[in-house]
Amino acid sequence: MDHVSDQLLHADIYDLKRGYVEDPSLETYTCLICGHQTEKGVIYPDNGLLYDAEKSMRHHIKHKHDSMLDYLLSLDKKLTGLTDLQRKLIGLFNEGLSDQDIVAELDGGSTSTIRNHRFMLREKMKQAKLFLAVMELMEEGGKPSSRPGSAAPPKTISSALPGKLGERLPILKEENEKILSKYFIEGLNGRLQSFPKQEKRRVVILRHIAADFEEGRMYTEKEVNQLLEARYADHVTLRRLLIEYGFLDRLPDGSEYWVKQSEGKGKGIKDMKNQRRKELVNEYMNTPRPMGVLQIRNKENGKIYVTSGMNLPGVINGQKAKLSSDFHVSPSLQKDWKELGEEAFAFEILEELKPDPQAANDLSQQKIYTEKVKKMEEKWLEKLQPYGEKGYNRRPRGE
Repeated sequence: MDHVSDQLLHADIYDLKRGYVEDPSLETYTCLICGHQTEKGVIYPDNGLLYDAEKSMRHHIKHKHDSMLDYLLSLDKKLTGLTDLQRKLIGLFNEGLSDQDIVAELDGGSTSTIRNHRFMLREKMKQAKLFLAVMELMEEGGKPSSRPGSAAPPKTISSALPGKLGERLPILKEENEKILSKYFIEGLNGRLQSFPKQEKRRVVILRHIAADFEEGRMYTEKEVNQLLEARYADHVTLRRLLIEYGFLDRLPDGSEYWVKQSEGKGKGIKDMKNQRRKELVNEYMNTPRPMGVLQIRNKENGKIYVTSGMNLPGVINGQKAKLSSDFHVSPSLQKDWKELGEEAFAFEILEELKPDPQAANDLSQQKIYTEKVKKMEEKWLEKLQPYGEKGYNRRPRGE
C-alpha cells in the first residue's frame, strides 16, 4: 500500500482538494504529499517569478506533483476504493474528452458503457457523502452531553497538544497515564517497547518523547537521531511523525530541528529560522530549474513518447509515478511499461531552455517561457511524429 502521511489521511475535503494545509499559529503552509513547507512573509522565487507563501505552495503542487487529482488517483485502490478502470476513466473525464474519444483511448467498449460509468461514479460520490455524514454522527455520539445540568466532562490534556490535535483528539489524563505505562514498561524514562497504530496512542507517545527536547535549542539531524534511538529502534519513523504531528519543526533542508512553540514564544528561534530560509531562498535563486522537452524511449522497439514542462526533473518524476501506478494517459505506453518494466525505457532531454539571468525578476517572463516551451514541444512532435507505429503520443485531432 502507498505510503501517505497521517496529515493527509486526516485532512478535510477542502485541504485534500488543494493539496496543502495551513497552520495559522506558525503561519505556514504544508504540502500534504511530501511535507514541503512555505512560510508567510517570505517571498519565493521560481523561474524568474516571485511568489508569496500560498501561491508558492500551489506552484509546488502543480510542478512537483502535477495535480492533487493525479496524485490521489495514483494511490493504491485499497486507499481510494477505485478500480484500475475507474481511475483511468476519471483521468480521461478530467481531460474533457468526449465519450467517443474515450472509447478510442480504451481501444474498445461503447459510448453507452462510458455513460454508464459516468453515472455510477456520480452515484458513488453520493454514497461517499452519506457515509461520511454517518461516521461523523457516530463519532459525535460518544462525546459528553452539553445540555444544561449535565455533568462536566472529564479534564483532558488537549491544551498540551499542538495545532488542532487537542480539538480532534481529546485525551483524558487517566487515559494518557495508562497508555504511557503500557508502552514504556521499563518506566517513563525507558525505551518504547512498540509503536501503536491507533492515532490517539501514537499522539500520547509522541508528546511524551517530544519532552526529551529542550525548548529554544537548535538540534542537528544527527542529534535528533541520537535522542530518538535511545527511545526506539525505528528513529526515522519517530522523527517523521514528530514533524507531521507538529511537536518538532525543521528547516526545509533538514539541517536544523527545534521544538515547536506556541505563538508569542521563541522569537529568537523564529528569527534564526527566517534568516536560514532567506539563505536557502538566495541559493535557490541562483539555481534555476531546467525547462524544455523530453522523450521517453522504449529501448527495445524504439517507440517514443514526447512531452515537455517547466521543471524537467519534476516532469520525469511525474511520468514515472504515473507509469508505476498504472495511470498514464497513453494506454500503449502503459501497456509496454507494464510488460517490459522501467529498465526498458530511457528518459532523454531533447532540448532545454535556459532563462535569461537578466530577466530573473521580470514577472512577465513566466508566460513567455511557457509559450516558448510549448512551441519547442510542437516542433519536436512535428519532427519526430511519435504516433502510431513510431510512438505513443495521441495524434492531434483533425489529422
